[in-house]
Amino acid sequence: MSGTRSISAWWLLLFVPLALPIGWLLGRVDGPAPRPKPAPPPATSPASARREPPTPAAGIRVDAHQLERGVAREASQAPRAEESKKPEPPAPIVSQWTDIESAIAESKRNGKPILIDFNAEWCGPCQRLKRQVFDDADRGQAVQAAVIPVSIVDRRREEGSNPADIDQWQDRFRVDAFPTLVVFSPETGREARTQGFGDPDLMLQWITEAARSVR
Repeated sequence: MSGTRSISAWWLLLFVPLALPIGWLLGRVDGPAPRPKPAPPPATSPASARREPPTPAAGIRVDAHQLERGVAREASQAPRAEESKKPEPPAPIVSQWTDIESAIAESKRNGKPILIDFNAEWCGPCQRLKRQVFDDADRGQAVQAAVIPVSIVDRRREEGSNPADIDQWQDRFRVDAFPTLVVFSPETGREARTQGFGDPDLMLQWITEAARSVR
C-alpha cells in the first residue's frame, strides 16, 4: 500500500508544473473581438460650418469667374419673353389697278395713298413707264404694295375732248404734260407730283417715298 501511494504522489508532482502553461494557453484562445467604439465627430460651431464652402469632388476645380461668365452667356443667349411674343408686322396690302372712285373707297378703309398716272396713248414716255415700271413683275409689285394705282388716259387727241370727270381731275392736279404722276392721301390731304419719265428705278423710288410723305 505504501508503494502505491508514493507513485500517486509522484504523478501529482509531475502535473503541477504542466498545469500552469496549459492554463496560460487556454487563456490565450481568441474569442470574439470586441467592437471598437466609433470616434465622436469633431465639434464644430455653427458659424464655422456656415463659413466653410462645400468641398468639390476629386479632380474638379471650381472657378467662380468662369461660372459667372457661363451664367451670363446663357442668359444673353436665352430669348427674351418680350421678343418671343413680339407680333410680326402685317404683310403689305397689294392693291390692284382700279378707277378713282374705287381707289378713294379703298384708301378710306386701309389708309393707303392713291397714285394717279395721267397718261396718253400717243405718249412715248408714258408707254415706257408702263412697260418698265407698272408691268414689270418686281417693280409693279412694289408699286401696288405702296399705293392704290389708278390710270387716267387723256383722249383729247383721239376724240377731241375728254369726259367731264377726267378734265376735272386734270384741272385739280394741274396736268399740262404727260406722263404726270400724283400721289395723294384722301385722309391727310397731302399730295406729291412729278412729270416725265427717265430711269425706272428712280421712278419706283419716287413713288414709294411720296407714298410715305403724304401719310
